[in-house]
Amino acid sequence: MKNKTYLRILFFTFGSIFTLVIVYVFYFSKNYPLPITGHLSLDAKLKFVRDYILPEQVDTLIIGSSIGLNNIQGSYLEKQSPSVNKVVNLSVFGATTLQAEQLMQLGSTFPNLKRIIYSVQYPDTTRGFKFENYDPFMLEQYMKHELNAIQYGLLIFNSCKNIFFCIRRQYEWKHTYMIPTAYEFLGFDSSGSVPLRVYGKDIIGHRWKLPQPGIMRNGSFQAMSKMAQDCQKKDILFYVVHQPYRKPLYEKYASVRGALAYFDKKSEEAITLYNGILLKMQNLHLEDSYFSDRTHLNNEGSLIVTEELARNIDSIEGTNKE
Repeated sequence: MKNKTYLRILFFTFGSIFTLVIVYVFYFSKNYPLPITGHLSLDAKLKFVRDYILPEQVDTLIIGSSIGLNNIQGSYLEKQSPSVNKVVNLSVFGATTLQAEQLMQLGSTFPNLKRIIYSVQYPDTTRGFKFENYDPFMLEQYMKHELNAIQYGLLIFNSCKNIFFCIRRQYEWKHTYMIPTAYEFLGFDSSGSVPLRVYGKDIIGHRWKLPQPGIMRNGSFQAMSKMAQDCQKKDILFYVVHQPYRKPLYEKYASVRGALAYFDKKSEEAITLYNGILLKMQNLHLEDSYFSDRTHLNNEGSLIVTEELARNIDSIEGTNKE
């Protein structure tokens, strides 16, 4: 084979591979969450807001871990409360209170916010993790389509510079996060909430039967205080919604009752000075038929909590149904 022919074949091969990579990366960015933050459910939520939400319409922001993602149905809250116009649920899997504080920094994406709802259960305060390499300004630009063509192109290619990681994420998205009967389901409603449809045989035993230790970090309550203070400065109402624990575990274990009471005490101390509002959903006395595990409500349970939240918002904010 002549050298020129060999080089043409070589360049054609490399060019074809490069073209295929470019086509795939753009296909991936249109259909799957770009690995921007290193946290899949946050990446998915950022893409959801970018694709489906008009920031100017949003007046209510939900933040938190899966306790926020699953336990409040944003689209139902819009229907139940005349105070609420448009909800965005930015809650993501496993978010600590410190990470919820970081999520709240994305509130500037929505210029007409009236209220922020932190949906939480005491285990969220146990750890002190934060998102690493977290750039809220860039994430806001991404969600609002404010990156220029060069910036957006660089974001896409930097996110998928490991093409095999993106291929693996595409597979996991289809086979793990799009299964409606799994805890990992990320099929968002119109607000970004995910009502759980985990019932019966799909419930994981240890998540149902065993309580979590009541270990809570002071730094978590300090972060909660900062959130309330920031909301007060911006004239935004700050609600902390303490979600219910499975009643049989609550009644059986003094440690669970003590943990919930301690959380309530520390939360009130953290937010009351800044006009924060604590709502205690354990008082609903929900039965097991409304739970998917010890702290996560199923679709029916999250409807009840959302209705109670709507009533409280309308009562506090002085809005009555027509």
